[in-house]
Amino acid sequence: MENMVKEAFWPGKKVFITGHTGFKGSWLAFWLLHLGAAVKGLSLAPNTTPALAELVARLIASWQPDVVFHLAAQ
Repeated sequence: MENMVKEAFWPGKKVFITGHTGFKGSWLAFWLLHLGAAVKGLSLAPNTTPALAELVARLIASWQPDVVFHLAAQ
């Protein structure tokens, strides 16, 4: 975990953020992009279905991120 604080850790890392359009998620995405990470995110409208877990699993399996930040509200 300590290595993640160092700027040299982030260039080229693939990062997946749930809730990337929210306040915290958008700032995290902004800074990770600034540090050279490749960022993808998922944010849905408030009314979601139980299949959301399957969607997240599919996205993570296809992109194979190095780091995942789960910041989605619900």
